[in-house]
Amino acid sequence: MGEVIWVDAQAMGPENSVGQKIRRLVREAGALHGIDAGARVALKINAAEEGYEYGLRPVFLRTVAEAAAEVTGQVPTLCDGLKLVDYWRRMSGSSFMDVVSRGGYSSDTLGGNFVINGGFSGDEGNIYPCGDADTVLGGVEVGAAVCRSDWVWVLAHVTLHPLFGLSGALVNGGFECLVGRERTRVLAGVNPYVFNGVRPDPRALSGLRRRALEGHLGVRQALEGRLFYVNYAWDVTPQPEYFPFSHPPVGPSQGFLASRDPVALDAVTFDVLAESAFPGGRAAVEGAREAVEELLSLAEELGLGSRTHTLRRLS
Repeated sequence: MGEVIWVDAQAMGPENSVGQKIRRLVREAGALHGIDAGARVALKINAAEEGYEYGLRPVFLRTVAEAAAEVTGQVPTLCDGLKLVDYWRRMSGSSFMDVVSRGGYSSDTLGGNFVINGGFSGDEGNIYPCGDADTVLGGVEVGAAVCRSDWVWVLAHVTLHPLFGLSGALVNGGFECLVGRERTRVLAGVNPYVFNGVRPDPRALSGLRRRALEGHLGVRQALEGRLFYVNYAWDVTPQPEYFPFSHPPVGPSQGFLASRDPVALDAVTFDVLAESAFPGGRAAVEGAREAVEELLSLAEELGLGSRTHTLRRLS
């Protein structure tokens, strides 16, 4: 049974700002337990594509980076992977950094060393077994910035997702931590940019979701379980960050949730979204429910966590 801590967006004030709420969440959820001085901490974040207007403010991430640095005495690494769809025909290590810096993401604004997860080429990492007897992938290549760290904190900007239903802890802690060529192998021909109403075959989507979750098993193997997850339920849009546009958020911002169990965390997060959606956003949330349910069921089956949880809510 996983414990989920939810620091909501209520009771804002001079002594209870967003930054203070995030610090409280990190402390209350036990993110700092077991981390020694000198440990290498990496923060997996979501850097938005140019044209996507709802990316997290850098301070939301810098607050967590500062909390890690205070314990370890080391500047943490913040990382994201190269995008899978090259809309502007300029995808490379240098252009990726140009795009994200224009969005306000840099080592200075984030409070740590911001790098590409798979190195400048996007394809630098190490192979780790998925650890399941019936695995489809066998093993996966985990990005260098992730697998060469002592701890990884997955800071997911929650959105809906056309392939997975929800972009949260499970997707960002697995699929999004793999090098570019490994993510292409996980996709196995499924178009990652679904926007014109033509959806992949349901069997193809089920296979993709299983492979993506096996990738999460590989990441967990690489870190020997030293993972911590934060879901930012803030400006939750129908499209994920790798789209160069997005419709408005589906509901009001609900704050921040954290757990060491990604299944419990995503289950609670989706329930929160469903309960709080705007009238105009309910159709999008309910449209994602079937995919989310399948993702959570597969994750439980693979041993990534449990939907059975305890929830502690703080303001």
